[in-house]
Amino acid sequence: VSLISLLKEIYLNEGGNVFKNTEYDTQNILLVNIEPTIKRFADDLGKLFPNKKSTFSELTNKSNWLGSTGKKPQSGDVDLAYSNEHFFKNGKIDTNGWGVDQNDFNTLYEKYKKSSRSATDETIQIRALLDVIIDKVNKAGGDMFGNNKATNGGTLHFSYPQYTPKGEKLDTRAQLDIDSGDMDWLKFRYNSELPKDNPNIKGLHRGQLMLAMFAATGYTFKSGKGFIRKETGEIIADKPQSALEVFNKEYQPKQPLTLEIVNNYDKLMNYIKTNLKPEDQTKTLDMFREAVRRAGAYVPDNID
Repeated sequence: VSLISLLKEIYLNEGGNVFKNTEYDTQNILLVNIEPTIKRFADDLGKLFPNKKSTFSELTNKSNWLGSTGKKPQSGDVDLAYSNEHFFKNGKIDTNGWGVDQNDFNTLYEKYKKSSRSATDETIQIRALLDVIIDKVNKAGGDMFGNNKATNGGTLHFSYPQYTPKGEKLDTRAQLDIDSGDMDWLKFRYNSELPKDNPNIKGLHRGQLMLAMFAATGYTFKSGKGFIRKETGEIIADKPQSALEVFNKEYQPKQPLTLEIVNNYDKLMNYIKTNLKPEDQTKTLDMFREAVRRAGAYVPDNID
């Protein structure tokens, strides 16, 4: 299996200002302004999509803030977890609940279904719905503007004005990203314990390192779904802890892999260097190095 093929399995486009050089360009947001901005954002979403208003409380719940959101003095973007259960009703895509045109959805769904090689039908439906949701947001005008660059991965990018705790609307905008999927898998994928002595290491690094390790040892990660055994295409577990148990049973590492290790960049790097087979260690670190390079991120000096 070529390194390039493996890299395609793990590399996810994370972070970055998707509104750069546009009238909706965004800037870093101070920690103190994150909560009031998210609350205003959720309120405005509730006005646009009144039937889904109650679901937007997930966005204001700090336990659903992903990555470094709310943990650093300032953030380049704000990542918010949102359950993909809200896109369906009684097992069917909920175009009526979202107040979007069924024909517009059908057109996009058929288009993506024809061009897709491996995506599940549910993933295709969600992508089509997210695109028509973005279209509705942008046609409504107002302060909120969306970008559908990553709807195939379940993410909605928004440019939105920043607010202070006193309710003052600032002249600067923030990028707010809604990451949809299974809530447990979203938190497993994005939440990280990062080194305190190296501020250049971010959530992206821990995430890509984890994905590289699993890809090298026989598994593919599907956003919001978890890990899939590459040989069979089978989802190996429905929750993160169960996935690690399957990994330990099948790979039989010297030391069992735990959530504590996976969620910590330094511990995971050390684990890879001391528990993986030499060939898998090499593949993991090569993929990780290339993934962060492609993302334009800092390349750690402890890879080799």
